[in-house]
Amino acid sequence: MPSEQETPVLEVNQKLLRQLEEFGFSLARSARALHYSGNSSLEDAINWIINHENDADIDEMPLVSVNIEIESLEPDLTTEEIKMKAQELRDRARQKKEDEEKKLDREKEKERIRAGKELFEAKRIAEDNERKRFIALKKAEKEEEKRAREKVLQKLEADKIFKRPLLLDLSVHFYAENVYFCLKIF
Repeated sequence: MPSEQETPVLEVNQKLLRQLEEFGFSLARSARALHYSGNSSLEDAINWIINHENDADIDEMPLVSVNIEIESLEPDLTTEEIKMKAQELRDRARQKKEDEEKKLDREKEKERIRAGKELFEAKRIAEDNERKRFIALKKAEKEEEKRAREKVLQKLEADKIFKRPLLLDLSVHFYAENVYFCLKIF
């Protein structure tokens, strides 16, 4: 918290200060708002208060110079007119805030949709890669089965070639035995 020596002296329009106090704003807020909005108008001061209502030091009482009287460009307003104008300013500020929130919501929704599309695309690519891997695996398995079949067929052919002379000898031998047996019987 700054000391009194460090705190700048705020020069404010006393007429506008009273009007802000009539609206229900504290003296500290009103003085700060008028000083930082340049003592230009009631509307600027109220907008400053609304924009800085979350500041930590907004309710600290600043040093205020009371010997200055800046003439307002606005004519004197009745209390009812001041209240109406304040309400109008609050409504405008609320509307502005709602518009900003809607814009922010639209931006968040756009970001959510974009992220969803990216996620969907990443998922599709992953599924596509998985499908390609599965197809390559099946193709490799079929190739392996085909090579194994061919190897078995080659082995069978080699065995046939090797055993063919034996089978011929066996069949001749078997034939000779059958003839001999037949002759024995008769």
